[in-house]
Amino acid sequence: MKLSKLILVTALLPFMLGACDTLEVDNRKFDGDPKLEFAPTSETVDEGAGPVSTEIQLIGPQRSSDLPVSFSVADSSTAEEGTHFNLASTSATISANSSQTSVSVEVLDNNIDDGDTNYVLYLNLQNSQGIEAAENLRTFTLTIRGVDEE
Repeated sequence: MKLSKLILVTALLPFMLGACDTLEVDNRKFDGDPKLEFAPTSETVDEGAGPVSTEIQLIGPQRSSDLPVSFSVADSSTAEEGTHFNLASTSATISANSSQTSVSVEVLDNNIDDGDTNYVLYLNLQNSQGIEAAENLRTFTLTIRGVDEE
């Protein structure tokens, strides 16, 4: 019994070791056109949560000069600026030799009995200096859970 196991392991060993050489090494190099993205693309918080951040990232090689980026509040948003949130700006800059910048949204407490209603803020990235916003990563969705006031 022991001898048959030894023979089986000895016979399979070259196949197991040889299989390791057939696996490709992933160098994680991006070869496509550069893109812009939000990361993460969504978050859910309670009203009054304070500042919430997301990153705007450059997918592709870093640039040797600053890259200004812009975003807008989508008309389909149900959250209202000044009531549910405040934005300091709708633009940011990815610094030279960097791949990202932060965007902050101040989530407000509207002091109203919301009946557990959710309000949604959609931020949409714009193309910048010939760099397109990635289609499936161009929108940041912030869901603000309304809280019943007591």
